[in-house]
Amino acid sequence: MLSAFIIESTVGERGKEKGYLIDDEPNFDYRNNTGAAPVVEDYLFCRGCEQRMSYIEGYICREYRDKIKTERFAQGFRDIHLPEQQDFIREAKNVDPLVFTLLIATLLFRISLSSSKLFREFELRPDEQEQLRVLINEALPAYENFKVKIKNNKYISELNQKRELFEGLYYIICTYDHLENPTEGYNLAHPEFRLPYNIMLGQIIVFFFFEKPRAGARYLDYFKVLDSHDITAITNAPGDKIKTLIIAEENWKAILERERNKLVEKKVPGLMNKFVADFIRDHNRDPTNDDWLNYVKENFPEE
Repeated sequence: MLSAFIIESTVGERGKEKGYLIDDEPNFDYRNNTGAAPVVEDYLFCRGCEQRMSYIEGYICREYRDKIKTERFAQGFRDIHLPEQQDFIREAKNVDPLVFTLLIATLLFRISLSSSKLFREFELRPDEQEQLRVLINEALPAYENFKVKIKNNKYISELNQKRELFEGLYYIICTYDHLENPTEGYNLAHPEFRLPYNIMLGQIIVFFFFEKPRAGARYLDYFKVLDSHDITAITNAPGDKIKTLIIAEENWKAILERERNKLVEKKVPGLMNKFVADFIRDHNRDPTNDDWLNYVKENFPEE
C-alpha cells in the first residue's frame, strides 16, 4: 500500500522490519512486532499497475527522497525562510511536480482501497476516489509487453501535456531535516478529517485538498501544523515547484509526542484490564498502584 522507500523509514530495511499496531481493543497486545504486515497488502492491483506505480516511485525516491536531506545535493533545492519561524520551506528545483503529485495521489488512492486494520476506516468520497482513479490510470506510464519502457524525460514531457488531469488537486507536504532516530514515526490516515485529508507516513505528513485552500480559513489539522503558517505559502498547486515544509526538530518531536500520548490514552483502559489479569496470573495477588506505574514506565518510556 505504501511505497517501499516510505516503509523503510519507519519499519526498517527489507527483511528486518519492526512495526507495531496500537489498538484500543482490550485484549490487543501492542507489543507484538508485526513487521511490515500492516502496510503491505497483496493483490490490491494487477502486476501491470504495480509496475506503473513503481516507475514513478523509483523516480521520486532517486530525485527527491535520496537528495532532499543530503548536503551534496543541496544545489538542487532552495531554502525559503519564513518570518519569525523555525520551520522553513525547501523547494525542489529539479523534480517534476506533476510526477510528485501523482505519487501522492496513488498513496491516497491505495490507502482508501485498503481493508487492512491500519487503514480500513479511511475512505475517500466516491467522486474523489473516481477522480484519482482516472488521474492515475491516464497519467501513469504505459505498460506494454510486460514492461514499462519509457525514458524519464519522455515520460515527463508526455505527462506535462496532461496537466488538466491535475486541476483541483492541492497538497501540503511536511518533514524534518534531521532526526537522531528516523524510525520514530507513525503510519496513519485520519478516518474523519476530510478538509483536508490528514495523513502521516513515517517521515512525512501530507495534507491533501480537493479544492484550493483559502488564506485565513481554518482547516481540520490533526497534527497542529497549519495554524502556525500562511497556508498559501506552503501549499503545492498543480505544476508548481515542489515546496516541502521542513519542520524544526523540536517541533517534529512535539508532533510525535502528542501522537504518542493520544495513542497511549486510547490504549490504557484495555491495557489496564490485561495488565491486571496477567499480573494476578503471574504473581498470584492483586496488583498495587505501584505495580501499575512500574508497568507503564517500562512499556511507555519517555524516550
